Amino acid sequence: MAEARGSPNSSMALRRSLSSGALRGGTLRKTGEVTVRSGGRTDGAMSDGETPPKLPRYLDVKQIGKRKKLSNSTGNLHGCMAGDYSRVNWPLPKMFGDEKYAYSLIDIDDPRHVKECASLSKKLIRLQYDQQIVDLEWRKVYKALLDAEQKADLPDSAKDATKQLLKKEVDRQMKYLLELQEQKDMYEDSIQSIYAKCDAIKADLKKEADLEDLRCSMEKATKEKNAPDSEFWRRKFNCRSQHQRGNQSLLDL
Repeated sequence: MAEARGSPNSSMALRRSLSSGALRGGTLRKTGEVTVRSGGRTDGAMSDGETPPKLPRYLDVKQIGKRKKLSNSTGNLHGCMAGDYSRVNWPLPKMFGDEKYAYSLIDIDDPRHVKECASLSKKLIRLQYDQQIVDLEWRKVYKALLDAEQKADLPDSAKDATKQLLKKEVDRQMKYLLELQEQKDMYEDSIQSIYAKCDAIKADLKKEADLEDLRCSMEKATKEKNAPDSEFWRRKFNCRSQHQRGNQSLLDL
């Protein structure tokens, strides 16, 4: 489903009119439609010679001070608590543990990727904000479905008209719940795609760091092995091996 976020089917699903007044107004539909439709496109990574852009305070991970993150078991490996929640005293309820929607600031501060990660953080904030609305509506409809199913459990002596009326109510709540579940899945897939991009960026950064550590260790070992006045440092090196030169001479023949 992650590959189909920008497809017409995904946009049609977010465009679907729902019976709830909060969702039927169009605000959630428009914001979610814009976010999901542009989910596959982010600003390109900054080139080496480009100056890092000045980011808004709420998107700059260097402005939040101490970084607070969720447990790895939550699946959110890249999001730090946004500054809006750390600069205000007691902004989050503590009764139900950490609120996942607050951890939406990508923790990558490499200058080459800071612009792209700021764009990802902005999309993540919007997705998680809209996801809360869908989750709240989903819980309300699920409770209404359980209540309707309990009322529909009538004895055999009940009238058929009453049974049919309660069955229609169960079917209506079930249909609405499936629509909300589809939207929940779309938002979750969009969030997971952002996490996948962060995984790819961190993998590239780790590869660069590992190669640099390898270069430094090999350079240090070579300096320890050869004295500064050794003939080794004045010798001319050929990047091609002896076997390569032999194969090239055979090709020349």
